Amino acid sequence: MGKHKFDVEYDVVVVGGGGSGKSAALTAAKEGGLKVALLEKMEKTGGTSIYAEGTCAFESSEQKERKVPPKAGELNQKHYPTREEGFRRYIDYSHHRANPEVVRMFVDNSAETIDILKSLGVVYTDVTIYAYDQPLELNTFHRPDGLGERVQELLLRACVNAGVDIFTSTPAKQLLTSDGAVVGVLALDSKGNAMKIGAKAVILATGGFGNNPDLVKKYSWQYRVAYHTYQCVPTQNTGDGLMMALEVGADTDSIGALMIAPCARGKTLSSHSSGAGAQPGLWVNKTGRRFASEEVAMSFADAGNTVAKQPEGVVYSIFDADTVKHLMEEGSDIGLGDFIRYKQKLTHLQTELDQDVAEGIAWRGDTIEELAKNIGLDPEVLAATVAEYNDACEKGYDPLFYKPARFLRPVRKAPFYAVNMAPSVLVSCGGIRVNGNLQVTDRDYKPIPGLYAVGMEASGLYGDTYNLDCPGTANGFAHTSGRVAARHAIKTIKGE
Repeated sequence: MGKHKFDVEYDVVVVGGGGSGKSAALTAAKEGGLKVALLEKMEKTGGTSIYAEGTCAFESSEQKERKVPPKAGELNQKHYPTREEGFRRYIDYSHHRANPEVVRMFVDNSAETIDILKSLGVVYTDVTIYAYDQPLELNTFHRPDGLGERVQELLLRACVNAGVDIFTSTPAKQLLTSDGAVVGVLALDSKGNAMKIGAKAVILATGGFGNNPDLVKKYSWQYRVAYHTYQCVPTQNTGDGLMMALEVGADTDSIGALMIAPCARGKTLSSHSSGAGAQPGLWVNKTGRRFASEEVAMSFADAGNTVAKQPEGVVYSIFDADTVKHLMEEGSDIGLGDFIRYKQKLTHLQTELDQDVAEGIAWRGDTIEELAKNIGLDPEVLAATVAEYNDACEKGYDPLFYKPARFLRPVRKAPFYAVNMAPSVLVSCGGIRVNGNLQVTDRDYKPIPGLYAVGMEASGLYGDTYNLDCPGTANGFAHTSGRVAARHAIKTIKGE
């Protein structure tokens, strides 16, 4: 493209109004004094960050004040991790597929993210791990009062106060270039009219492609279940930024990683029947057989991968009346962050199960064979699976998958229930290759002038799976990368 006639011009245009986009916009406007436009295709800003629970950071003021993590001594991690520990964990967890430049950028700047959010009014109630039963996690999970929704409210207010022009219901459709540099965006206003917006820098923050089954099938190793996933949070991250970047010569890196959580199909993550189904009891796939140690439930990211590997992404969590009573009266055996807390009593479970069975999204049987028929499984196969599993429970030893004895809870007392657990894609984990300044790079690894990618748009932290060893990473990286990209844009625009 050559010269363009713009309808309006800004110093910086940010595409996407989630945590990464608003952090970038706020930094460019407040620190740089730049004229900034933020484009959001939905009716309101927030993105996936609304559903975030905690924010990852290393050597933060909150960690230093607390000195020792809560529950220290009960788990392997008895201290708050250093930046070096964080750096090594990202590199190792990714099997060295992570980009050291990007990892270094994050671990070195994450502590400042906490201070900036605190200055906006965010109050952190806890700094710990995501799942209290998960010994591999580092204590990086900064839990804010009001969780992600409150953080995004405060960040939005700050952007407005800093003079950022926010345009909702305004999807970006194309990057505009001149002499190899990105110089603006073609967008549609709320009435569907095309407008050309000039910019000295464009920051892509559209949250990845996790809600686009076509792109999941094209890029992800989980392509077999691309059209069998269940969307438990109403986000619209459909790969807009990725597609626009590729059109102007960007390249990809470690593309295809997805953050997946197991969730009962048709339910929310905080549903008690979904919480019951996510417990490490007896899981079978469409063959009626077990396929893994259900201990994997302790990490939602690993559990999500495990569920997504099954035929059509279908897993049935089988449990009995005794387990229902146990979960209602004694509490959950594992937690799912703030959605299902560790040891939370699932008091609504029986009521939900009865409703779900009536609606046909869960099943009940007075015998295992009847349950199998109601689900649509082979009764003989499921009965044999349950008998074999119960034998393992009785012996306290799982010869198939070596599941720890504490999770070997038998399925003996009628009535019996089955919950359909499905892979819920929360977000994709990067795709656009960037350098340590979050500049988008082309096929020759050279920065494309004027173009940045941040948050879940940017590759660099992950291999093939979201790293729950450092809980809060997606949210921490979103806010941190947005700020770092904006600071580089400020210096470039001002010629510093």
